[in-house]
Amino acid sequence: MKNRKYTYSFGFLVIFYLVGIAGFINPSTREFFSSLTPLALLLSAGFLIWFHRPKFTLKMLLAFGFIFIFSFLVEAIGVKTGLIFGEYIYGKGLGIKVLETPLMIGLNWLMLVYCTKIMAEGIFASKTLSLFFAPLLMVIYDLVLEQAAPLLGMWSWAGGKIPIQNYISWYLLAFLFHLLLQKTKTQFSNKLAATVFVIQFLFFVVIVGYFRFFRI
Repeated sequence: MKNRKYTYSFGFLVIFYLVGIAGFINPSTREFFSSLTPLALLLSAGFLIWFHRPKFTLKMLLAFGFIFIFSFLVEAIGVKTGLIFGEYIYGKGLGIKVLETPLMIGLNWLMLVYCTKIMAEGIFASKTLSLFFAPLLMVIYDLVLEQAAPLLGMWSWAGGKIPIQNYISWYLLAFLFHLLLQKTKTQFSNKLAATVFVIQFLFFVVIVGYFRFFRI
């Protein structure tokens, strides 16, 4: 029964993101599918909650809440000042904005920290190695995400150039969040975490590849 649950969930997510790819590469449906990006994030988060183990505790929820709120505030400050990640602005792709920053960006940070913690700890038995490797996974993800974001109406950079400080700040902020989870001994597992991370990563790879090599 547990394997069937994973198989059905995996199949649904693959089909969902494949439909998303088809929608984005079609000019007549691109704007509509761009507006569904928040739904995709919420849906992925819902699946992660479904597979989350053990049950949520108050300490865990407080840690997750801190990551959500703090990452949103850092992004808001970054958009306003350009001092953290560089000069960029958010588009309409991530939905409702507060302080010129979409609320979904906090959820995005939380999901990435959540998934990469599980993935890193699955690769390394050493807590120290996993602590440094998990943020690296997030930067690798961001290398592709930054190329896809302007295409999907999520955000865009001043002059169209992504500054190196963006990736440095991504790593440092991600490291801070992973350190928080480690120091507070917030442990959890999720059979679907790596799947969600990889499917989203490949989604962005395909979108970037199509627009770069096949779009006329």
